[in-house]
Amino acid sequence: MVAQHNKNEKCKDKNRGIDQLPCTIAYRYGTDIIPDEDAAIKYIDILINKRELLNPERAKPYQISLIADNKIWHIIVKNYNCRNCNIYININKNTGEVLNFYRSED
Repeated sequence: MVAQHNKNEKCKDKNRGIDQLPCTIAYRYGTDIIPDEDAAIKYIDILINKRELLNPERAKPYQISLIADNKIWHIIVKNYNCRNCNIYININKNTGEVLNFYRSED
């Protein structure tokens, strides 16, 4: 959403914030690497287990939605080690690339 907000402005991927999508969303393959919500859940389980050392079963259910013209999976994971913390993950649906992975106290 942020990347497509002002199409007249020059793209600034080099200085983009941790919570901003890139200006251009890559589309390389004829079929999506992460085509549905079930595949996204399995991918997120691996990511949070390896990167955040969280047990995926305790962190579920995830809040999953598609953004940026259905090109990006947007996932919110409740961090059970922190009372008001959430983990935000944006993944390119076509390539499987993790575009954003950050924690925030809400």
